[in-house]
Amino acid sequence: MGIVPAVDPTRKGRRHHSGSIALIAGLGVLLAVGLTVLTAHKPDTAPSALTGTPAGGPFVAQPEPLVTHTVSYQLTGDGALNITYVTANSDIAQLMLASTPWSVTLSWQTPEHGSSFYSLTAQDAGQGTLNCRIVVDGAVVSERLVSGPNAVVRCSKTLS
Repeated sequence: MGIVPAVDPTRKGRRHHSGSIALIAGLGVLLAVGLTVLTAHKPDTAPSALTGTPAGGPFVAQPEPLVTHTVSYQLTGDGALNITYVTANSDIAQLMLASTPWSVTLSWQTPEHGSSFYSLTAQDAGQGTLNCRIVVDGAVVSERLVSGPNAVVRCSKTLS
C-alpha cells in the first residue's frame, strides 16, 4: 500500500480561495454573536419559545379559599313520602317515608366565589298540608306550602 497524498497535484478542479473560506467563517461568527445578543437581552417576563411558559417559571394557579355553609332542610305538615334533597357535592339523598316535623342539618364547603344548589322535594302522605323550608347559614332562602291529596312540595335555591 502506498501513501495517498492529501492533494493530488495532477487533478485539475476547483480550488477554494482563502477569501471564500474567511467569508463563510465570518458569517458563522456573526450569526452566533447575533443569537447570543438576542437571547441575552430577553426580558424575564417573556414567554419561552421552547416551553410556552414564562421565563420566570410556570404559572401555578392557587386554589380558591373554601367557605363552610350550614344547611337545614325542614318539612312540617301531616307526613311526607318520597323526600329527596341535595347534599354536599351535589349528591342526592332520599327517604321513602318520614313523619313530620322532619329536618336534617348538613355542613359542606364550597369555593368562596362558587355557587351552591339546594333542593328539597316531598310528597304529602295524605289529605293535609306540607310545608318545606331551606335555611342556609341561619337565613331562610326558600319556603313553600302545598295542600291537597298527595300534593308535591319543592323548595330550591341557587346561591352564589
